[in-house]
Amino acid sequence: MAYRRPGSKLSVLAGVLVAVVAGVHFQQYIDFMSRVPTVGVLFLINAAGGAGLAFALLSRERLLVLLASIGSIALAAASLVSVMIALGGSFFGYSEPTLRFPIVIAIVAEALAILVLLAAVVLELRTRSVAPARR
Repeated sequence: MAYRRPGSKLSVLAGVLVAVVAGVHFQQYIDFMSRVPTVGVLFLINAAGGAGLAFALLSRERLLVLLASIGSIALAAASLVSVMIALGGSFFGYSEPTLRFPIVIAIVAEALAILVLLAAVVLELRTRSVAPARR
């Protein structure tokens, strides 16, 4: 029987959600954000970082998954804050004029990813605190 980490199903779900966030940011970068100063580069960094984190969430290494979970929470939270700023005003000179469909997809994926990742981190930390020490 294959080794399975506690919370591995949550990590897979989180990986899918983070990949969706990365995919939306990459699609928007290709579509038009590449021409937007500063914000375009941030979209590309988000896409690349999200892709790397999504893969790391699928690892069998518990510490790597825990670190990727924390990084993914930060990435999703920063994305949510950024889009809220752009929708309500200006983010590095860019204002989002409307709540377009790709933005809705990203917001939903980011919010769900945060919830799933928080659950996975709590489960992992609880498992670590009750697991017997290895010698």
